[in-house]
Amino acid sequence: MSLSLKHTVIISLIFLIFISIFLFVHHERLHLTSIGDASELSGQKAKIDQPYHNRLNMITMNLNMNMTRLRSNLQFISNQFATDREVDVESIRKHVVKEEPIIATQPLSTAQTIIDSKPIISSSTPLESSLPSDPSNDQVERRGILMCNGKQVDSEVIYWKIVPGDSTYESPITPHHGEHHDRYITFEYDGGGWNNVRMSLESLIVVAHAMGRTLVVPPQQHLYLLGKPHKDKDDKEEHDEMGFADFFDVALLESHRGFHVLHMDDFLQREGVTGGLHGKTPPGNSSDAWGDALWRYLSQVADAKPEWSGRFIAFPAAPGDFNVSSMLRDSAVRARYEAFGGDRIARGTICYDEQLQRAHHIHFPGFQKHRILQHHYAFAFFADPAMQSFYRRFVRDYMRYKDDIQCAGAELLARVRQDSLALDPSQQGLFYALHIRRGDFQYKDVKISTPQILRNLRYPNGTAIIPVNRSSLVYISTDDPDGVCAHCYADSQACSLLRPRDRHPEGCPDDPSWKAFLDAGWHIRFLRDYLKDAPSDSLLRLANPNTHGMLESIVCSRAAIFAGTYFSTFTGYIHRLRGYHGLGEATFYHSTHYVMHPQMKKSVGHGFSREWRAGWTDDQGQLI
Repeated sequence: MSLSLKHTVIISLIFLIFISIFLFVHHERLHLTSIGDASELSGQKAKIDQPYHNRLNMITMNLNMNMTRLRSNLQFISNQFATDREVDVESIRKHVVKEEPIIATQPLSTAQTIIDSKPIISSSTPLESSLPSDPSNDQVERRGILMCNGKQVDSEVIYWKIVPGDSTYESPITPHHGEHHDRYITFEYDGGGWNNVRMSLESLIVVAHAMGRTLVVPPQQHLYLLGKPHKDKDDKEEHDEMGFADFFDVALLESHRGFHVLHMDDFLQREGVTGGLHGKTPPGNSSDAWGDALWRYLSQVADAKPEWSGRFIAFPAAPGDFNVSSMLRDSAVRARYEAFGGDRIARGTICYDEQLQRAHHIHFPGFQKHRILQHHYAFAFFADPAMQSFYRRFVRDYMRYKDDIQCAGAELLARVRQDSLALDPSQQGLFYALHIRRGDFQYKDVKISTPQILRNLRYPNGTAIIPVNRSSLVYISTDDPDGVCAHCYADSQACSLLRPRDRHPEGCPDDPSWKAFLDAGWHIRFLRDYLKDAPSDSLLRLANPNTHGMLESIVCSRAAIFAGTYFSTFTGYIHRLRGYHGLGEATFYHSTHYVMHPQMKKSVGHGFSREWRAGWTDDQGQLI
């Protein structure tokens, strides 16, 4: 390609991008003008500040996201022309024009709700699950499917997608997909709260798929903080155990050609009762083993019990390449590896080797050095960047909460938007959200008073992140809806026993009440406000009470602005959900010293204290 033609391609593509952004800004300017005109005509000019503020927030967010995409596209083009090889113009076109400019208008929309939505298809259409259609018919990426009460519905909560080729993708680095029935991963649930459990499950799902192994799903167990009595669909009596299938769609996972699932009773019947696990049979020689007895048995008969806490695993780009040093001969792979591993490299990288490949049964206990308390995108490194991107999509699209939870969450979200509309129609259903973690949370420095939260929630220029006025509806997800810091302890005493004039140690906020929020003009709402008014047959009222936290995360994921508690994995997951929706940059912390951390330039990190852009973007910074 001649130099002039290269320049023509660059200029043309940049022109297209800028035109798209210009048209969006022009549209928003006209919209703002119409707001101002309408307000003046109605004699309400004093009230136009808030609509302007809200729309300007949305414009700023949209422009930031589009400029990020522009920088990524320019870097991609630059990389293409920096080489001596023939430039692939088609690959540039696909990279730059594969999506229309991001326009995040959905936070202002109330059209897509569960309460008043109509099925997209006839209710007589035989759809029994949310499984995607025949992937061979999928030629383009399209929006995911949500089934509520047996009907396909449209909803703003849908972030998952149906990506051509993903549902049939098999890991290219393992030879035994045809032998998956002879290669297993078993695991115990993490001993922490639900989002610690979810985090480890996501990592195990990725590892199982990459290794071509069958993941064995354990039976329901007692999970920390998820012990409210409930009845499952076919239960005669209430119980307090919960398990994998209560949160995730096992049938959806089973539908994936490259993923293999087996329930624990089937595994014990196939391998345990028959003596296939080193000749040792399960307790009582029964396939119904449960609890600590089951965990002890699995630990005894496992071929490997990895101690991978605080480390990461590296997968090669080609089968049989079991040497990290040979993998890193490629300078591009080495650069990605060093950025991915950071200081963890010094602890020793786990390499997918022949021993791991040949092991019949790998078991992951849920405690001490066996815990995988890391995000999947920071735990498994793939030398092939295409594989890295696939597993980010795989978790997004296949490890999402099951439809029952999504539908109840969509109903709660619709009620919040209706509430906002009733308070101030000019807000168009817009609302804000906070997650305030208190109770037994071990990180005392982030348990702060509501006046301190208000002081913290400021941009560097001093402007309030959440508008302080009479039009702001703020949904608060918290373990302390009464605003008394119940179950908060510091210096071995209950915070609730302290008097106002007493010294309040760190972890005991001097004013845990919500008064400061009300004084700021906020209309605050809690889950219980919507539960008490929901009809007895509504999805919200019928939802398993142990899933209420998941419903709240769905609501918070769609707020115009969200601020959460640093160190909280519940807040972290909301951040990632917002990233899937294109709202990652409209996410903050209300915790002192951490307010603007979600806007850091750094895009990947390890540990559990927060989520990173790498969870919802590819290596070029594009939304997955």
